[in-house]
Amino acid sequence: MRRLSIALRLALLFSAIAAAVFLAVGAYLYQTLQRQMSDRDDTELLNKVVLIRHLLASQPMPLAMPEELRMVLENVFGQDGMQLALTDTDGRTVVRTTGPAGMAPPGWPAVPLTREPARADVHDWMLPTGPGRAIAALGNAGTGRAPVRITIVRQRSHRLAILKQYTSDLAAGLAVGTLVATGLAFAVVRRGMRPLHDVIGKANEISTQRLASRLSVQDVPAELRELGVAFNAMLDRLEEGVQRLSGFAADLAHDLRTPLNTLMMQTQVALAYPRGSAEYEALLASNLEEYERLARMIENTLFLARADHAQLALRPTSLDAARELAHIADYFDMLAEEGGIALRVDAQGTVAADPILLRRAVNNLVANAVRHTPRGGNVTLWAREDADGTRIEVRNTGSAIAPEHLAQVFDRYYRADPARAEGGTSAGLGLAIVRAIMQLHGGNATAASDGGHTVFTLRFPPAARPAPAGADGDSD
Repeated sequence: MRRLSIALRLALLFSAIAAAVFLAVGAYLYQTLQRQMSDRDDTELLNKVVLIRHLLASQPMPLAMPEELRMVLENVFGQDGMQLALTDTDGRTVVRTTGPAGMAPPGWPAVPLTREPARADVHDWMLPTGPGRAIAALGNAGTGRAPVRITIVRQRSHRLAILKQYTSDLAAGLAVGTLVATGLAFAVVRRGMRPLHDVIGKANEISTQRLASRLSVQDVPAELRELGVAFNAMLDRLEEGVQRLSGFAADLAHDLRTPLNTLMMQTQVALAYPRGSAEYEALLASNLEEYERLARMIENTLFLARADHAQLALRPTSLDAARELAHIADYFDMLAEEGGIALRVDAQGTVAADPILLRRAVNNLVANAVRHTPRGGNVTLWAREDADGTRIEVRNTGSAIAPEHLAQVFDRYYRADPARAEGGTSAGLGLAIVRAIMQLHGGNATAASDGGHTVFTLRFPPAARPAPAGADGDSD
């Protein structure tokens, strides 16, 4: 089923609002007209009662009224659906003007002579021809004579006909007004939606080859400006991601090419002419080192991919920082001793982290520090716990990292000294893995280098945050 467009939806909504307003206004006007017509009818009945009282009081009469007075009353009441009846105390009719046939006199008490008739004295009265309004009052028939009962009835059929016609006109006006409002609303909304269509057109022009294009947020209405800003921010992230992915693919291809070329060249040389078993064993041992390097690169790349997509669960626990760092120092003790490097541990407190991921992050930092610390230098594993969490530092002496490289050392395949890559000992993923592990823990990793001292700092939050984590593994 095809969904309605936004323009049509808004037009229908405006139409419904307009119809509701028209209906409310029409109902109000109808009630007002009905009330005014009823008030006028009642006022006219009251005025008629007062008039009859004056006529009766000004002319004493016998049971049979003068013909002149009867003609006057016929002229006054024989129109507009009104009828007058005068009856004496015995119930005999003195005067009855022409009017609705079959009118029965109302039986409620008449307004006494001592009081002027009021609105409350007018009542609804059902006539053979339809609903009506009636009033009964006593009138003075002359000195020494009993009062006469004055009954005036007015049928409302013609008033109802007027209201019915007004209702028909109102319904027609409501229908026409609603249709006109719908058409105008649709036209106005479509015109107002033009900037959105312009934004859509510009968005359709953006592709992977044109990610540098941006929406001009100054040319869109204020309501769409926030959308334009968010869309441009999304394009910034996409462009950065595509650039990083392109760089990642290029770096990965470059780093995989080196061990593969080594394997191919060594194998081609070995197959050039017959060799002894010792030479073949040496070739296999050399190839095994390259295979291990390739395996580490693939494993680290998979770790980063799985960490980015949050495929594994984090298992944080409270760990003794001194014990964990001492265990890592024991693992690197022999390597540090061979390089003439002093390896020390100065740690206190606990750290809330996944034990396997913590060891992998610190292992990568220590391996990096031992690799770049000259003979006679030292590497220190330091940890302290405070109110903001736990801070672990790996400090080493040696050549400093240039300030322009510090902000990029945690990027994938980034090396501050490209010449070090030729040795084949690093794929440039160790520090990227450290940053990924810290992000999974809700912490961060930073680097500082000055005056022959380099410090890598890991900041863990005071409690493990519920975030997905990466898999276990060893250092790069």
